Amino acid sequence: MKVNNKCVNNMCKYFWVFLLPLVFTSCTPSSSTVMMTEDYPSLYQAIYERDADAILPFTEHDFEAVRKQAWRALISTPVDSLDKFIEAVKTSNTEEAWAALSTKELTEEQLASLMTDWDRVVSLRAGISQVLGQQGGEESLAFLVRNFEQFIFERYEFNAALAISRLLIKHEISSFNEDLIIRHAAIQDDQQLLIAYFYGYFRGGRKIENAQSLKSIWDTYLDSEDPLIQQYMLKIAFQSDLENSFKKLDLSGVEQMNVQLAIELAGFLNELEWSEKLADAFTKLLNHQNPVVNEVALNQLKNKMDKPEQFDSVIISNIVENEEKEASVRLSGISALKSADEFLELANTLSTGNEYLLIKKLNIFRGEFSTGEFLSELEVHINSDNRMEVLFAVQALNNWWPSLPQTEKSAAQNERVRELLFEVLNKGDRSIAYSVGNLLMDTDLIVVSDYERFEEILAQFRLPEDVEVYQGMGGFLKEEFEEQAKPLIDSLAAKGNTALNNTLRNQGWEIPETEGGEVTFREPNWSRLLELGFNPVWVLDTDKGIIRVEMNVLSAPATISGMDSLTTAGAYDDVAFHRVAPNFVVQGGDVETGDGFGGPDYVVPTEASEEQYWRSKVGIASAGTDTEGSQYFFMHQWAPHLNGRYTIVGEVIEGMDVVDKMMVGDKVKAAYWENFTPL
Repeated sequence: MKVNNKCVNNMCKYFWVFLLPLVFTSCTPSSSTVMMTEDYPSLYQAIYERDADAILPFTEHDFEAVRKQAWRALISTPVDSLDKFIEAVKTSNTEEAWAALSTKELTEEQLASLMTDWDRVVSLRAGISQVLGQQGGEESLAFLVRNFEQFIFERYEFNAALAISRLLIKHEISSFNEDLIIRHAAIQDDQQLLIAYFYGYFRGGRKIENAQSLKSIWDTYLDSEDPLIQQYMLKIAFQSDLENSFKKLDLSGVEQMNVQLAIELAGFLNELEWSEKLADAFTKLLNHQNPVVNEVALNQLKNKMDKPEQFDSVIISNIVENEEKEASVRLSGISALKSADEFLELANTLSTGNEYLLIKKLNIFRGEFSTGEFLSELEVHINSDNRMEVLFAVQALNNWWPSLPQTEKSAAQNERVRELLFEVLNKGDRSIAYSVGNLLMDTDLIVVSDYERFEEILAQFRLPEDVEVYQGMGGFLKEEFEEQAKPLIDSLAAKGNTALNNTLRNQGWEIPETEGGEVTFREPNWSRLLELGFNPVWVLDTDKGIIRVEMNVLSAPATISGMDSLTTAGAYDDVAFHRVAPNFVVQGGDVETGDGFGGPDYVVPTEASEEQYWRSKVGIASAGTDTEGSQYFFMHQWAPHLNGRYTIVGEVIEGMDVVDKMMVGDKVKAAYWENFTPL
């Protein structure tokens, strides 16, 4: 049929004339003001109470944004009647509603009922698939596999594929069905759909035994130009048949390889026998421009027992003596050498001025010093006035001393370590107290009469801010002082801290079920959020470059309001990234201690959402529901196991190359807002 373009253009003009009044009247400044200063605050009063009955009416609110946020709130809110809740979710049939149901523990009967609904109502299949993937078991997996041919090429195929993937991590299917699914998945052009099918293999370490299926994996790796697909296929091939896959791997271009793909490759090399090709692979990875790739390769080399001594010359020339490489990488290079003796002075120089590099220097010295010499070195740092220096020295002591053979520990040295242990515990520093777990389990350091000293030490700490200390001490007290510590543990349990009580139960303490302690949340500055607008851009000027994050105020107003207060106060400035997990996350924002154990003087509620944790998403660290504060993290790559568990505040719109280069100790020089439009 021919189309009259002039007619179509005229129709479009009339269409837009008709539509424009609707567009502008549906989101006028006054309606935005009412929503943000009246409706959202009312909803959040119910959220602070985690009262599902009070939240549910907001799922039928006039404003779509309020409806969505109410369903998001129910992701982290317990509900009394699941049957009624399921019916409400089916009636709503929105992504947010299904996300809320997917976090609830369902009975076998409820799951079976949902599977019946899946058969009968096509429009519910996307949401039900999501729930089955997160809450189902063997029956759910068998059901989805039986219906495989019904959902392929359908709009909800991604949800069903991810559900199967999640369930394959724990459950089995027949080799015939597995081969059928793999062959279909491997030819998908859609990146997200392909990785959804293979997520269970990628995350769960599941091997593919069928030769033809494994060939499909390798063919997909060779045929694809998408780095993420290549990363998935390479890991699955390597974990299924490492030696043959490595033999087939073309190493040309490794120096310019995509960062995530190169890290994946580096992570497997330690498992291969040394060969000329393996040496070539390591050399190319050491020449990669990304420091995280270098770091992962060097960590593999450090643990490579069959690495020939002559390869040290490659590490020295490419890394250790290469001044273009950053200090952290060069220290890792020294640590990977068979002998670091001639580079001890360089290690000392490279670590000077950056406390986050001290742990690397100490690990190098540990391999070259005698027991007495290294203990003296640790004592120097533990007696420092620099808190971070003390912390990292304590961590080094905690990792080193318990691993030493008894023959290398004299009675005098044991007493020195014992004195150091109590000296650092008496500082009343939560990070340091949490970092001595291995030392506490060393029976040569603790005697029966020490219990009162530990009671005095624990009296310096408070709940909920120091919960990690009590969690760390709980197992030790159970093991060493169970009878004496029982009254103390009971008094702590009575405070109703859910995270602590769950840990104590897991450690073997008999803890009665108690109501969670009352939490006081920081109230958002709703007027200030209006000034920022719905999608302000948060800028981090870091040591490695600029990162710009487009924030989603409507989905995480309490979190973003808190971040705004810290940003405008300069609290994020000069704060380091304290955690880098290659091919997972980069984490920073500890505005209190800088080491990951601190935060602001407030708590905000968990604001989980229906969004996927794709690469470039920005999330908020948490120690459990409703414990969030200032710490944020950037996603290196997709991690659906985080979905519905952590708050997402926004997405990196510029600077993912900077995120990919971030190392522990790199700092945010300044954090500020730009490009925001008041409503």
